[in-house]
Amino acid sequence: MRQDAIRPVYLSPHLDDVALACGGLVHQQAQTGLMPLVITCFAGIPDYGALSPFAAEQHRQWGQSEAPVERRRCENSAAMSLLGAECEHWDGLDCIYRRDRESGEFFYASEESLFGDIRVEESDLCDRLTTKLSGAFSPDDALLYAPLAVGHHVDHQIVLKAALRLRSTGFTVFFYEDYPYAEDAQTLDQALQSWVARPVAIVRTLDEKDVEAKIAAIRVYRSQLDTLFGGDAAVASRVRSYALAIGSGSACGERYWQRGTR
Repeated sequence: MRQDAIRPVYLSPHLDDVALACGGLVHQQAQTGLMPLVITCFAGIPDYGALSPFAAEQHRQWGQSEAPVERRRCENSAAMSLLGAECEHWDGLDCIYRRDRESGEFFYASEESLFGDIRVEESDLCDRLTTKLSGAFSPDDALLYAPLAVGHHVDHQIVLKAALRLRSTGFTVFFYEDYPYAEDAQTLDQALQSWVARPVAIVRTLDEKDVEAKIAAIRVYRSQLDTLFGGDAAVASRVRSYALAIGSGSACGERYWQRGTR
């Protein structure tokens, strides 16, 4: 079966990652009838009565004191609808909510820990995600898009590991540049250097409607704009500037990576 006839399935660690990194291509594919599906792997509802101080501070930064994950899910559903994609919110918890079942210790309770190594206590998390994905799709019916884990966020690392395992069983996987981390060329290069054999870059050209749809979708995530962009005003210029840089200045683009060994 031709790749351009297989349904594109995007693996998103969080409730904004695919819009930020792949919104243009998702919109483009939807316009051609491919029915892209975006799965947010860590979109579960936590126990709001048992939060770490760090998680509570994150909620305050999002401006959402009540039911913040439910509100972020609504943002994501609206953004995906705007792009023309279907979405699923899986019940894995964002790392800021995960804790040891016996001791109650939060695994990731600081900004630094988010971008460190995956805790050994979570060694089975990638196994469970891989099993769930392989039970839901086959190499013949899903073309996967997964994060490169630019920036080394633990949840992005877990989804990357699961995607690599699926690739070893026959799935075709394209790896997307985690935006806005990928704006920093050095951070992007660090992610690519972790591969034994560097993957091959593929640039997908976007037309103006794709870029406008991507910007509009990103703006839907009101809870995240201050943290990611310092507010709404900078969204369009930064997203367009990066897209033009990927397209070598002559056209806007998004860059994906394929093959390579890690």
